[in-house]
Amino acid sequence: MTNPRFIVENTLIPHHAFEEATRRLEQCFAYSENASEPTCIALVGESRTGKSRALEECNDRHSSSRDDFGLNMPILRVKTPSKPTVKSLAELMLRAMKDPIFDQGTENAKTSRLQTLMRNCGTRMVMIDEFQHFVDKGSHKVMHHVADWLKILVDDSRIALVVAGLPTCQAVLEQNEQLDGRFLSPVYLPRFDWLRHDHREEFIAILGAFHDSLSRHFDLPILDGEEMAFRCYCGTGGLMGYLSKFLRQMVWNALDAKKNSISLQDLAQAHDEAVWAKSGPRGIPNPFTKAFSHAPTEDIVARVQRMGVPKEPQPSTRTRPPERNEGFTVRQILSAT
Repeated sequence: MTNPRFIVENTLIPHHAFEEATRRLEQCFAYSENASEPTCIALVGESRTGKSRALEECNDRHSSSRDDFGLNMPILRVKTPSKPTVKSLAELMLRAMKDPIFDQGTENAKTSRLQTLMRNCGTRMVMIDEFQHFVDKGSHKVMHHVADWLKILVDDSRIALVVAGLPTCQAVLEQNEQLDGRFLSPVYLPRFDWLRHDHREEFIAILGAFHDSLSRHFDLPILDGEEMAFRCYCGTGGLMGYLSKFLRQMVWNALDAKKNSISLQDLAQAHDEAVWAKSGPRGIPNPFTKAFSHAPTEDIVARVQRMGVPKEPQPSTRTRPPERNEGFTVRQILSAT
């Protein structure tokens, strides 16, 4: 039987958008071999919608291994540094490929070594997460030098490229005609919207699947019941990442207390500790309290859907760029260049 400590992490429950994302990734990987030109695709969505998990799922299906001839790495996966340069990104890739001198050499030397390693290790796809960091947070300008280097790298290596990030990462592609022309249509991973029937039904089905796994170890409220499902939606904003955090905290608390039974009060505590204090939308109480009104209204749903969305920058009399760029549209970023 699965260790209950890891039951949430080990319960992969694909939904339509997630399945579509992994299908497109697998297709991109399958047809990358001996392709006449690089196949490129972008995974786009808000934070906590499952982009990194989709990359992880595809990467795990084609994991690295070693044989008598050395390292086999079909997929090279890295996260973009907060302020990427060619040097820092090349070093991350070299380090991921176990290069013992990843931090040595010129930019050109690192690039040449990286291409040789990818060729020798049978690398067919590069995955770059947090691609929105290619847009400078201070100036909101695209780091063209790094984007151009990446384009040349995949062109010369004839490998597939997958990037994943917040919607603002699309500015990187829109401002680089050659890079943009290599990309297929993006894959969007949206948050669930309670007011959309298909989204609501799928979210409830996901809760049902989690309940089936959790109920093997704990006696807990039926998560996919009408009332409890809406509470869970309000508590997570329809974001899979927050749902996983909340359920994981619930399990940890029950294990620490050596409890087999989980009550509504336990859910409220887990939510306070996992999500609410940091991410709760203004004006919505903890949805797992008895006093919470579980009648869906457009106003409540609209406020819940702000969960995880960065606050709008405050107006300032000083002329300076805002500190955060996640709350800006692609149009705003483009106009700042």
